[in-house]
Amino acid sequence: MGEIETRGTPRRIEEILEYYGVPSPIDAAKKLNEYLLLLEKNRKWAKLTSSGFKVESEKALADSLAVGKAIGFGKAKSVADLGAGGGLLGLVLAICCEGCDVTLVESSSRKAAFLAEATGALGIRNARVVNARAESLLGVEQYDVVVSRAAGRLRVMAPLALALLPGTGLYVALKASRIAEEIAEALPEIDAASGRLISAAAVDTPSFLSTQTRASLVLIEKL
Repeated sequence: MGEIETRGTPRRIEEILEYYGVPSPIDAAKKLNEYLLLLEKNRKWAKLTSSGFKVESEKALADSLAVGKAIGFGKAKSVADLGAGGGLLGLVLAICCEGCDVTLVESSSRKAAFLAEATGALGIRNARVVNARAESLLGVEQYDVVVSRAAGRLRVMAPLALALLPGTGLYVALKASRIAEEIAEALPEIDAASGRLISAAAVDTPSFLSTQTRASLVLIEKL
């Protein structure tokens, strides 16, 4: 496949992967480059990303890799991505953490169709697509880790994510840079769901991307 001029090159993606300690960054960079091209090609049809995604894709990729670093790339685990959208979090994790089994939960039929197409086209064997609302999985499936990317308010998402974890587990939410008010609002709900806020901090972004802090990483564990 060709490259999108305004997005960067596989080597640039490889540098980002190296920064976050992704195993086999060369192979992962090639697959991620192909994935980003598919995302751009299908952007309008499935309403996957904003029109400015081309120039923001490296930063968005870095945000998702920060989630991967938080849960550990080299550790085998089951992961659910709630509100997976175009897969910018869940598919990136599946590509960079081959030992993980990633479930992409997406209620939009068009977005789910794109996710299924992308996993097949890229040969991603450790990801599956569930075209349903996350609530439908309660009492049916459980995961070691639940993640989400801008999928809803924490007071709603955290209890749902914690209910999908077994006796213990981790929920990692990628949120906007200003998160204090949303966290304060969610703390009673987190406590009621047997959860505990571990940390909420700005995403660690490589300096060579020349970007201001644009996202926060919220880690919540189930007790």
